[in-house]
Amino acid sequence: GRKVYEQHCVRCHGKDGTRGQFGAKNLQISILSDVELQTIIRNGKRIMPSWKKKLSAEQITLVTDYIKSLRVSVNQ
Repeated sequence: GRKVYEQHCVRCHGKDGTRGQFGAKNLQISILSDVELQTIIRNGKRIMPSWKKKLSAEQITLVTDYIKSLRVSVNQ
């Protein structure tokens, strides 16, 4: 997932998920479920493009897992 993220998502979301370029959401504080994340990745949202024609279902699942790994723990 990290490789896919670095290849396609870093430009707007940044390496740590906090860049916010072009209105991209801060992924470290995202509370979206797997299904919600995958839907946005597949279909796009506002300025974010759809990735369903460029990424396989497996790649979308892997990048979803990677995005969740960027989240900041509330207990830190």
